[in-house]
Amino acid sequence: MERIDFDAYFTDALNIWIEQHKDRFKHPDDMEDAATDYYLQWLDAPADWLGGLSPNRYFGQFGDAAALTDLLRGYLADGVPVPDPLLDRIVELAEEAPLLTLIRDEAAPCEARMLAISLLRQLESHTPMVDYLRWQVERNQDEDILDHALESLQEMGQAVRKPAKVAFLAADQSGKEALLDVLANFEGDEDVLQFAIRQFQTQPQKRALYAGYLGKLGDDRALEPLMDAAEGNDINYVDFIEIRNAIERLGGEAPIREFNDDPTYQAVQKLQKR
Repeated sequence: MERIDFDAYFTDALNIWIEQHKDRFKHPDDMEDAATDYYLQWLDAPADWLGGLSPNRYFGQFGDAAALTDLLRGYLADGVPVPDPLLDRIVELAEEAPLLTLIRDEAAPCEARMLAISLLRQLESHTPMVDYLRWQVERNQDEDILDHALESLQEMGQAVRKPAKVAFLAADQSGKEALLDVLANFEGDEDVLQFAIRQFQTQPQKRALYAGYLGKLGDDRALEPLMDAAEGNDINYVDFIEIRNAIERLGGEAPIREFNDDPTYQAVQKLQKR
């Protein structure tokens, strides 16, 4: 299947459109907004270079999801931008198998696997849940892939809670930290709570992160360590804000602190005075 550079054709059309309409716009932002609207019109306009089909309709003539997924790989392998209508058509066909094959292919380019993860997320697929959880435990995938998979796990809702807990218990500290991003959405788990409290107390460079988790977990037993940190001498302005938010979320009242010597606080004050 031919890999047509849709972006190149659009760039040519856009340059002509800008030349024709440049006098209409006094500000670059106005032209940018109008160019976005023009792109949507361009997608629906018949094109000679597509045999009279519009870019939005071109891939509709192909019904083989595996072939289209291979085409996606080919675009990336050739360094050609993947057309949005190709991605839309793969989602429209709603066949998970080719995308699952791609996400599991560790020889495939990272970008291709990430696109496949995104498309499966659009399909609201729970099928790759076990893959995504295993990746968080093993930690041997590219960080971008791990983060992308984690976003998908977060969107799977209640269905991911028990499997994520099993993975959490099997994971090392890095894996537990990643999975906490999912499990913090569910209250009432003692293992998760105690891990979050321990990390908050022993990882000062990540106090803001763990304060957010403790606030979401909703257990007021976290108030004592949060208050201790909020009252401490070694706290900075950014961490204090997150800790204060967590304390208030748990129904507590944070101490009033001043951070006049904190560079971040000073920068914020300057911005507010403008």
